Amino acid sequence: MTDLVDLTPAHLAPELASFSTLVDPEDIARLSEFHQARLAPASWQARKSDLNQYLVWCSHHRIEAKAPTPADLCLWLAHMATDGRMNRLRYESQTGQSSLFAGPALSVRSIRRRYSSILWFLDVVGKDRIGANPARDPLVNQQLAGITRLLPSKPKRAPGLTNQYLPEIIKGIEGYDFIPRRDRLLLSLGFAGALRISDLAALQIEDVQILAQGLVLGFEQRKRKSHFSQISIIAGQHPACCPRALLQSYLSALGSFTGPLFRRANRNGDPLPKALHPQSIARIIERRGAGFLTRKGRFTGHSLRRGFIDSLWFG
Repeated sequence: MTDLVDLTPAHLAPELASFSTLVDPEDIARLSEFHQARLAPASWQARKSDLNQYLVWCSHHRIEAKAPTPADLCLWLAHMATDGRMNRLRYESQTGQSSLFAGPALSVRSIRRRYSSILWFLDVVGKDRIGANPARDPLVNQQLAGITRLLPSKPKRAPGLTNQYLPEIIKGIEGYDFIPRRDRLLLSLGFAGALRISDLAALQIEDVQILAQGLVLGFEQRKRKSHFSQISIIAGQHPACCPRALLQSYLSALGSFTGPLFRRANRNGDPLPKALHPQSIARIIERRGAGFLTRKGRFTGHSLRRGFIDSLWFG
């Protein structure tokens, strides 16, 4: 199955035919760069995921993805809002193909995000097609309104990985090879800075300052922020859990002073130059905290940020 993102550009540069003058390739490349920057990389990734799910769903039901009817889109929305329907997408890395599988109903927020992605897509592919965008049809909007009323609106909150559990989890990560050092630092730094998994993935070594009393983390871009921002972290009292001490230990094993801070490892456990993906960081948090089942369930990628906030609130 060919993914939809292979059929559409990741971003839409103005076409040559739209200009009133000759434009050189350098200008086209710059225009394209600015056009892509209107959305954060994570937003583009989410949009690609939504479009892939839609394409595979359309193929499964023999629907023309670029020209669905409003009724087709209502069926697509209904399947996402119903338990046991083919509403989830699984990517098979060995074959490079994606397939649908039945799962529980998606949240209203997830359904709205997917709808927004398809609305954008059909606006793009339908700009030269006679007729209105079917995703803007009143029938589709009414279907979405009904789903919003019927589905539970209360969001699921990740259980907080608070200071009740964190020291024990960090101390339970044994060894001084690259991966144990990385995972200890990831948990400690993510908690101390109340960081999202996207923040942890974006951290660059050159933007981390080690000071006598702690650390300063710099970010070129963060969620809902388009300017450089900094976070200060105070050193901890216990070296086994202190972000500053763990960072120094980690950097000595990494042997690099530029590039991504949190990196992938090869089969031998040695660091690679490429940064960990946010979802890989989420899986590390889930795996390291797997032995601790809280009242709200197992820890997730958002548990470090949630745990910091809960620790401040409840003490």
